[in-house]
Amino acid sequence: MSETDPNTYIAPALQRGLAILELFTPQRRTLTLTDIAKALGIGRASAYRLVFTLEHLGYIGRMGDGKSYRLAPRSMQLGYHYLSGLDGIEVAIPYIDGLRDSTQISAHMAVRDGTEIVYVYRAHSHMTLSSNIAVGYRLPAHATAMGRMLLSGLSDEAIAQLYTGVRLDRYSDTTAVTLTSLIQEVAEDRKRGWTMNRSSFVSGIVAIAAAIRDHRGEVIAAINLSGPSAVMDQPATLDHLRTKVVETADAISHQLGYLPRG
Repeated sequence: MSETDPNTYIAPALQRGLAILELFTPQRRTLTLTDIAKALGIGRASAYRLVFTLEHLGYIGRMGDGKSYRLAPRSMQLGYHYLSGLDGIEVAIPYIDGLRDSTQISAHMAVRDGTEIVYVYRAHSHMTLSSNIAVGYRLPAHATAMGRMLLSGLSDEAIAQLYTGVRLDRYSDTTAVTLTSLIQEVAEDRKRGWTMNRSSFVSGIVAIAAAIRDHRGEVIAAINLSGPSAVMDQPATLDHLRTKVVETADAISHQLGYLPRG
């Protein structure tokens, strides 16, 4: 082994600790000690020491059954610190705040991580009934307005590949639960340039979303307005709010260097 071989400097314990965090996926949110030991090819005693350390530091937490583990909030903070350093978020914040101020409705920004979306910014409204989703929160892309706009940046083939072997859970009567219906919905969203969900996760909440593009024209994020249907779900109001969301997304995209063709 030469002195320039990177394996010379790798810390096996740290490598295994990070590997444990990577074992958790949207399809496998909880793991037992046996699962972890088997996946890493190590003994239970070694796995226990690693798991104990991660739990003690707050990166994973024990479930109520006392036998299984899941990611804890501190793991999400790692991703948030990265995301909060992206230029797109810094550019977007005053626009999202302005969207909230002009509508008095909660506004959010999210990015896609695989088949999930991660909330990276929230401009909270003081309405009695409003979105209470915090930064770092994850939701399934196929069942959310921002998720579908993020998926709209992918081709039909890429969406099919992304969801190969992934179950599309139903969260409301309008959730796409087959790959064919999801691709069709996303195609319509892509053509329209915005989308809307009613009562996707919380009854009585409406969300309107649009995509943000970078200088290459790639969809890198999405924003939304999310609030009570009693306030948002009126034809004239919906038209006004949709226009505000699309205009805000376009303004952010323009600041990021996106110049639409034509």
